[in-house]
Amino acid sequence: MPRKDKTARDLRIGQLLQRWVSDPPGRPLADVVERELQTVFSTTVWGFREILLVIAVARHLDPAYLASRSFYDCNPRALYEGPIRDFLSANGVPHRKSGPLNIAKAASGINTEWAGRRDPVVVSQAVVRLVRQIEGGSPADVERFGRRLVQLLMEEAAVASALAIATLPEADIAFLSQLCRQLIDQAPDGGNTPQRIVGALLRAYHESMGTGVRLEGDTDSASTTSTTSKKPGDIVEWPTDGDGLPVVYEVTVKPFGKARVEESADNVQPFIERNEVAPEVIVICRPQDAHPSASGKSGDGVHLGSLSHRGVTYQFIDIYEWITAQLARMPPQARLDFYSALEAYINDPSRSRTVKELWRKLRGADAQT
Repeated sequence: MPRKDKTARDLRIGQLLQRWVSDPPGRPLADVVERELQTVFSTTVWGFREILLVIAVARHLDPAYLASRSFYDCNPRALYEGPIRDFLSANGVPHRKSGPLNIAKAASGINTEWAGRRDPVVVSQAVVRLVRQIEGGSPADVERFGRRLVQLLMEEAAVASALAIATLPEADIAFLSQLCRQLIDQAPDGGNTPQRIVGALLRAYHESMGTGVRLEGDTDSASTTSTTSKKPGDIVEWPTDGDGLPVVYEVTVKPFGKARVEESADNVQPFIERNEVAPEVIVICRPQDAHPSASGKSGDGVHLGSLSHRGVTYQFIDIYEWITAQLARMPPQARLDFYSALEAYINDPSRSRTVKELWRKLRGADAQT
């Protein structure tokens, strides 16, 4: 597209989006459509709502455009990474650099086949149903849908602005790091506390960034052994495209010595036999629990050394440093999601009384300061 034409088109799209902000949605959308939109906005994987915005704009520009059959016919990269992202940035709407493209994953169409490969599935299926509504509606229907979608995005911008001003302690890295350290040190609960903290941090990160990585074991009890569950480790990150190796985590506040390494190697062997290659195992532990023969420390206190055994390489990482680093790479909303997940876990009726009492003490002390 010539630069002059592209500039004119971008200006037109920017004006359209601004009009959708200024004009009220008018007649309410059907209840079923509103419910689907609420489902899309219930997840922190922002790419789902961003792809809907791209499709609504593209359909407005070309009433013959069918995202369900050929999503890329609208040149979504140019649409999103130009005028749409400029609009989102200017209005303070939380968004990703290439959210719609990351969610689309080169799919030919935004349809049930695509939805079956995207997590959370309940959200991707809602997107597919909304795309059908867009494609089955009149230009006036598309206009109303676009105005409502933008209204919801502006509400998200208001929430993000309020959170930034409030500086909630539950989103503060130092506060959360210290909270996790105290829980691990004072109420490990047979290893359940550190394992759940690590799992909740991984899940909050992947959901907030829309990576699509599938987690396994992050909500398991520490008593669920890898041997009985057939997992290569306590927590496993599985690649989204089926290619490549998983990331295997062992989480412990007990010595990861000879017996534990042997047990872990046994659990990894079936994976090695299937793939003819072994994944690294990331052992997240306290410094005193690293294998005594681990060597090659990083010197910065994070990497506690590595060990090779039966073809498997074990990387020992300081659990306290890992938690802080994980929090640092997460946006504030993801840290709030992590805190909420941790609180829900501790408040479960089956949780240890020791953990509950410590949580109440720590949060009570915080409330008084």
